[in-house]
Amino acid sequence: MSMSFSKAGDKIYLAHSKHIFDLPAYPIDMSSFLALPHCTFDAAGIPYHLSPVVFHPTTIAQYALAHWNQYLATNDEYHRKAFLAQAYWLVANSTCIGADAGGWPVNVSHPGVCTQGPWLSALTQGNGISVLVRAYRLTCEEDFLEVARRAVRTFERDILDGGVSTLIGEEGIFFEEVAVYPAAHMLSGFIQALFGLYDYVALTGDIQIERLIHSSVATMHTLLDEFDVGFWTLADLLNRRLASPVQLALQAVLLEALAKSSECEHCRTLALRWKRYPHLLDSRLRYMIRSRWISSRRALWRCIRSALFPTSHISRVVRVCIPITGFPVTGGTRAVLAGVARVMVDDWQLEYLTRHVGPKVEEYIIHQFGTTKMHPWQFPAVWLYFLAGFRKLLSLIRHGANYHVIMPQDGVFTAAFAALAAKLAGIRVVCIDHGNLTLLKSHSYRVERIQALRTENWPLLRRLLARLAYVGYWPSLALLARISVRFTDHFLIPGVSGDGVEEACKRLGVKASRITRFVSMIDIDHYVVLDAVSKASRREKYGIEADAIVIAMACRLAPEKGIDIALEAVSLALSALSPELNTRVRIIIAGDGPLRKHVEEDIFRRGLSQTFLLCGETSSEGVISLLSISDIFLYTSTRGACLSMAILEAMASGCAIIASTLPMANVQMLAEGRGISVPPGDAVQTGRALVRLLKDPGLCQRMGKSARDYVALQHNATRLRQVLMRATFWSGLDKILACGKKSELEAFGKE
Repeated sequence: MSMSFSKAGDKIYLAHSKHIFDLPAYPIDMSSFLALPHCTFDAAGIPYHLSPVVFHPTTIAQYALAHWNQYLATNDEYHRKAFLAQAYWLVANSTCIGADAGGWPVNVSHPGVCTQGPWLSALTQGNGISVLVRAYRLTCEEDFLEVARRAVRTFERDILDGGVSTLIGEEGIFFEEVAVYPAAHMLSGFIQALFGLYDYVALTGDIQIERLIHSSVATMHTLLDEFDVGFWTLADLLNRRLASPVQLALQAVLLEALAKSSECEHCRTLALRWKRYPHLLDSRLRYMIRSRWISSRRALWRCIRSALFPTSHISRVVRVCIPITGFPVTGGTRAVLAGVARVMVDDWQLEYLTRHVGPKVEEYIIHQFGTTKMHPWQFPAVWLYFLAGFRKLLSLIRHGANYHVIMPQDGVFTAAFAALAAKLAGIRVVCIDHGNLTLLKSHSYRVERIQALRTENWPLLRRLLARLAYVGYWPSLALLARISVRFTDHFLIPGVSGDGVEEACKRLGVKASRITRFVSMIDIDHYVVLDAVSKASRREKYGIEADAIVIAMACRLAPEKGIDIALEAVSLALSALSPELNTRVRIIIAGDGPLRKHVEEDIFRRGLSQTFLLCGETSSEGVISLLSISDIFLYTSTRGACLSMAILEAMASGCAIIASTLPMANVQMLAEGRGISVPPGDAVQTGRALVRLLKDPGLCQRMGKSARDYVALQHNATRLRQVLMRATFWSGLDKILACGKKSELEAFGKE
């Protein structure tokens, strides 16, 4: 008998041979799993739980690893046979998940995470892989390696696709001990899952899985500091409960073992710190005080909730309430919500809570609160807005609204009252912030608000009082933001990293695990690219010639939109064109706002009244129609964060885009020839970009096609739906398994 193995480990003598083999021990002490006081054993020596009878794959895998380590230590044949018995059970009870993956679903609920039906666990998958790799090394039976290979595939899949991985940030990945959404991010389960992948790579040399390991370890390092609260650790990052002393000890041991495997000094240092926590008097006292306080607080909340709020009933449809300042109204937020409604139509029942109700409300469920004087734009009205919204939402919940998720549409004033009311009732809060959090420290925003007062036709005394009111407004926004981030569970923020949102959230104490950046959804089928005949016909309705070159702008006429920059750039561009080309240019502006009169005067002063058409407030359908007849879309915002829906809609319509680099997402969207990015506030560069496109119709068409293709690929319904399911609730492994069985039956029937 002769074998060789690729990974060095503890050297032992097999019972049937005097040859030395390199067989790896499991990297942590598993001896405690040899004694299973709450389990019974079947005839094959497989442990199972009573009441109800359940063969738990995690228990079986860890029991096997305990016997493996004992076998290496004692060379006792009993431990070898017990180990192989568990390994054979794992092979026989592996469940197919899709075409090339498999594993061991857990069919009992988890005590700390809400699960419905069966669910996968990275901990279980990792322990199972470690067992099967060792069984293969011991026996060379291919079945062990094949089942391990199928289990490894689940680490490459998102939870929504029947895997155990979830995305963190733009490229990060984390293996979940409980593979349901919202993800809990449990460190112990993650590290034990890694050990399984390390074992598999050591055996197979799989480069793809090795890269997956490196990516996941890098992600773990970005989250490690969140687990450390300075005197103790957290068990997970979802509920943010303090780890029990046993959990803390396990985290420290696992992190130390990982440090040895990965030769990571950071992990080693952190493991030593965590090991010291239970031995420090100050840490133990703080743990006891805080844990008792949290337990007492939860008990109090349970009493309050049982007294104030009705018991929620189980519903197949998730009820979601969306608090928003005004609805339905035009603008980027409305476009985002239209996408949310479209992709979740079969799963969510949406209701809207708003102060200002717009037109065309027939298709929506809308709850209104407050009066016109209760608005979030000034002090003290912002506090009246807060109180009125809080009271209304609390009333809805108390009278049986039975919401599963509250989804406010800004991270400051609306999220503050919505999150506070939701937390009183124990409802999950997921806030979609459209850039409000970045305005708290924005000097330019404050200057714009002050300057806007000068455009109002008010008496001097009223303007002075309004200016004075801002002294109380800015601190009010800061306090409301603090309330919001304290009680909001998760933030969904459109756009790309690096646009200042993460920094604003960090200042407010929002951890990275509570932020998900996403790309908004555009229904590409709603934005039709017209042929020449159809475009000419539609242009007639606007009084525009068929051969005109149409430049569109869709924005609120406000200081931050840079309308003055656009007018200057257009003037510069027209002066550089030939007379024949100059007369063909038409600029249409869809939108209204405080600068309407100023814009009209500026257009007249520049002698451009025949070139410009101001459409005023325009419906969503009207904007789509306008974009369909346009050749170029101009966006001149001087500040911004997140993502511009106006640009996305223009890209979907096949327009050539000229846009400022604020928000930062514009640069990414318009890269690779999909548009032209210009510095914000730079009328000269903007004018040159206009001249370039006006002189080259072919470039406009190529740019528009490339932009439309990009939107179809990157901003589709599937990607938005995945983001929403990850942030709210999803536990649908049973459906994936059912679909797999149905496919197998259909394939069998065809054969």
